[in-house]
Amino acid sequence: MTQSEPRPVIWARLSGQGRGPARTLDHETITNAAIAIADADGLDAVTMRAVAGKVGHSPMALYRHVGGRDDLTELMYDAVLGELELTRAPSGDWRAGLTGLARSTRRLQHRHPWATRLGHRPTLGPNYIRMMEYAMACVDAPGRPIDEMLDMVGTVLQFTNGFVREELGVAEAHRRTGLDRAGWQQHMTPFVTELLGTGDHPYLAKIILDADDSPDHDTVFERRLGMVLAGLATATDRDA
Repeated sequence: MTQSEPRPVIWARLSGQGRGPARTLDHETITNAAIAIADADGLDAVTMRAVAGKVGHSPMALYRHVGGRDDLTELMYDAVLGELELTRAPSGDWRAGLTGLARSTRRLQHRHPWATRLGHRPTLGPNYIRMMEYAMACVDAPGRPIDEMLDMVGTVLQFTNGFVREELGVAEAHRRTGLDRAGWQQHMTPFVTELLGTGDHPYLAKIILDADDSPDHDTVFERRLGMVLAGLATATDRDA
């Protein structure tokens, strides 16, 4: 490999390693330490030095196992994907399969909020492959093109990721400002009253006056996921 050539991906390097004698430091130990740091302090807190301190080794010792932070975040992301609750085989009902995947993904992302920042490029980790094989099997049907299958899975996962990022953003705003939903509404009331008084914003008025101002996140997620699935059924014109 020349200096200009990128290193093989971490999964290719791992697949070429045999099972040697037990070590005090390995990929799993390093990955678990990095996940613990990210869960406690966020993804930005995960540095090679911080992880080295967590496992009681020097940073140079880590570099014998991972090429750098990119390798580390790849390992972290795939490790938490292993927490997805997937049945052994899809039931044959693509709606049920994608609903279960969406719910499990949402639970995982709430346990590990930092994971929403990863996984935006294709990866070939074993747990990612397991998830994708399951998801594609859920939507497979005679005559269904592979691109349509990808669209179905991608639409549900992108909806889920966006919904969770919104939930996490609200929680972060609460933490940053010290104002919960009720406190924020009270803070905004004088200006909202002024806006509504102009009569120029009829839909804003309906939202403020008629919409549920304290929606349960689980209920909203299920309702909107149902709308996404209904849209997919119509768009694919199968089992609608």
